[in-house]
Amino acid sequence: MQHWERMITILQNKDVTDRILFEMKDGDEIYGTVSGVIDGDTITISTLESQMEMFYDGLVRAILAFADNRFVKTAVFAIDDERKLYRLKGFGFITDEDKVLPDIQAFFKEDSCG
Repeated sequence: MQHWERMITILQNKDVTDRILFEMKDGDEIYGTVSGVIDGDTITISTLESQMEMFYDGLVRAILAFADNRFVKTAVFAIDDERKLYRLKGFGFITDEDKVLPDIQAFFKEDSCG
C-alpha cells in the first residue's frame, strides 16, 4: 500500500474576479490551472495549464462541476494547443468534430469516472 505524504488540492482562486480560476496546488506550489468565463448558460474555458497532462482531467472536471452547480449547460473550449485538444478528446470532453461539450450535466451523469 502506498503512503502519500502530501495531498494535491484543486481550489477556486477567489482573488480573480474577471474569470473563474481553479488552481491545483500542493502547499504553495501550483501544479496546474484552468480558467474560464461564464456568459449566460455557457462557460468558455480559455486556459488549461499543467506540467503533467494527467492533471487536465481533474482541472477540467473542477471547473465544469462549478459551472454545472450554477446551471450552466454548455462548455466551449477556446484552446488551440493540439496536444491539449488531443488530451481533452481522450478524456471525453470534446470530439474530433467539435470543441464544445453541449450538455455538462449529461456528461457527469454518463461519465462517472475519468
